[in-house]
Amino acid sequence: MVAAVSAQDASTVAAAVAEAQADVALLAPASPEVASALVEAVVATGASAVVLLPSPGWGETELARHRAAAVAAGSALLLIEGEDALVRDVLPAVLALACVSVDRVDVHVPASSGSLDDGPGPLLSSLLRGDTAGVRFLPSEGETPCARISIVGDGNIEFVMEGEAIRDGGRAGLVINAIPALLEARPGLHRLVELPLPHAWAIHAGGAE
Repeated sequence: MVAAVSAQDASTVAAAVAEAQADVALLAPASPEVASALVEAVVATGASAVVLLPSPGWGETELARHRAAAVAAGSALLLIEGEDALVRDVLPAVLALACVSVDRVDVHVPASSGSLDDGPGPLLSSLLRGDTAGVRFLPSEGETPCARISIVGDGNIEFVMEGEAIRDGGRAGLVINAIPALLEARPGLHRLVELPLPHAWAIHAGGAE
């Protein structure tokens, strides 16, 4: 990481990215509208970006506009949709891959973690597309913030995560670990389901790290 900046003004962020000659900007905007302004400014510098896109996200017109701008600039954009994407989308999808079949996915999350009525994210939705498995988001119990993921099927899995990892720590890890896949991606706009899954290790030409 060569630079870090926190600002509401998109031009300030773009200037910092350009001055640092950064390849990738990590963006965690407060709203979809701020996300659009930041992405436009960063793409104009020729840099790529990982965008933690808050709900309700962008409509098809906005997605198409940013996709076209990224392609024209030779930049790649990765959308991580929803602040709780790690717990509500990525982790359940990865855990479900270890099962022979899945009948139901239950995700228990803190009551403060967005609407329990929100459906599964794009990664989990893609994995279960055409399947009969159901997905439920339920409030977690107890005073300690935690997330519990239950995969019910042929090969049941119970996964519990507590503490910082389910909030800012997990979001930061997901965004940072997505950088290698973004650097390998073609210009344009991508969702998590379209790129190799983020992970906390890297493979280099000289061997593993």
